[in-house]
Amino acid sequence: MGFGHEKYERIRSGIVYTLNKLSDEGHCYATQNMLAGSGAELLDVSEETILETMEKMISAGELKTEIKDDETVVYLPPFYFAEYGTARRLREIFSADSSVKAQINGLSEKIAASTGMAYDETQMEAITASVRNKILILTGGPGTGKTTTTLGIINALKLCGASILLAAPTGRAAKRMSEATGMEAKTIHRLLEVKPPEGFQRNENNKLQGDALIVDECSMIDIMLMYHLLKAVPDSMVLIFVGDTDQLPSVGAGNVLRDMINSDFFPVVKLTKIFRQAQTSRIIMNAHRINKGQMPDISNGKNTDFFFIECEEPEQAANEIVSLVSRRLSSHYNIPAREIQVLTPMQRGPVGAARLNEILQNAVNPGTLCLRRGGVQYRVNDKVMQIRNNYDKEVFNGDIGTVESVSTEDNELAVNFEGRTVIYDSSELEELVLAYATTVHKSQGSEYPVVVMPVMTTHYVMLQRNLVYTGITRAKKIMVIVGTQKALAMAVRNMNVLKRNTMLAERINTPVRTEVKDKWPEL
Repeated sequence: MGFGHEKYERIRSGIVYTLNKLSDEGHCYATQNMLAGSGAELLDVSEETILETMEKMISAGELKTEIKDDETVVYLPPFYFAEYGTARRLREIFSADSSVKAQINGLSEKIAASTGMAYDETQMEAITASVRNKILILTGGPGTGKTTTTLGIINALKLCGASILLAAPTGRAAKRMSEATGMEAKTIHRLLEVKPPEGFQRNENNKLQGDALIVDECSMIDIMLMYHLLKAVPDSMVLIFVGDTDQLPSVGAGNVLRDMINSDFFPVVKLTKIFRQAQTSRIIMNAHRINKGQMPDISNGKNTDFFFIECEEPEQAANEIVSLVSRRLSSHYNIPAREIQVLTPMQRGPVGAARLNEILQNAVNPGTLCLRRGGVQYRVNDKVMQIRNNYDKEVFNGDIGTVESVSTEDNELAVNFEGRTVIYDSSELEELVLAYATTVHKSQGSEYPVVVMPVMTTHYVMLQRNLVYTGITRAKKIMVIVGTQKALAMAVRNMNVLKRNTMLAERINTPVRTEVKDKWPEL
């Protein structure tokens, strides 16, 4: 391209590229030594050259640095200011006066009377804490009563005369929240009234209206989205964050929910008691066993909701999955094949999402009329997933729909997302993937009646406890694991989840520096 091997522009681009790649892996920053080493390897130059270029970029404001544990860490400015902004707004909201007029006297009796539910001591602690505090974090695993407790919190806030907003990171999670509460829940993007190309219409200059905001599935929220959300929250608003920290962290950079808990700055209520009705579900009991590092009960049986099918070879496992989805599960449980979701640890490989989608499509939805893109056929009645946020079409990463029609003349197809039809030109099909099978990461915030999940030793790089735990907790009625006991044991033992480079917890506990607060950039 005409740039010399050691030209500033080339080295600068390599540093930015490396930091962006790290953010894709969940990191907000890189250590200076790590960045110098990986940059030197990528660009085939000396570490001294990388460090000299970094110094120039820092002077120009193109990089931001901090000292952590006597080591220099390097940020791209958006992540630096998003971390600072999130910490600053959380502190400001937490310390401000509430617009909710707390009514503690007789609250337990009033809540029980209005909901008809009996709450245990920990649940009632969370309910009373929600009207006493500006920020509350409610966490717990499946079957511990997070939804029941959230309903109690909603009733407590209503008894205090509060107007309440509900939100979740994805469309499917928002829909589940609406169904559970009987109230309207929006995606965070819709709540903030995103409008391309201007961005979020709700912001520091146009705050949200309401007394309280309850946000579900908070483990999925990355640092950038949390910053934008908090900018739009008025200081007087009560914030309730609900989530399960044992699930996979957000796809984007940061580890926001865990960092907020680790800061020890906000009240946290963790629900641990598994309720009696949940104890009859082997899905829930096995999820908790896995979380404790114990092997799940894979004894199968007629009346269980959790099955394990031993398959040694990947091709054998793939064929077993097709048989389960296309015939055996759908006929036995009288459920359409499209409501059975295959979740896999990886995108590639013989039992990866790409390969499974190809063979499941041919088994479940054969046909010739289609549009093609990148070797993939899109047919009428195909199950598809949007894989990036498209603000123009108002469809977002993780939304699942069904292809309604295909026009080879107009080179476009129509997809139905929860009753709303969206048109895609053939050039836009890279935003869609087949969704008969998807990765566990992509399934966060969703629930499916029946889940089939391969767990093979070929997935060894992804075999982690929180990944299998997340996959299992997506199943509402039936969970089937196809694979080997060896691979399952590897996953249960492996707690070596990649630690994400973040400083949010430290920033929450440190008053924000004046110069950062005064020179707030628009992100």
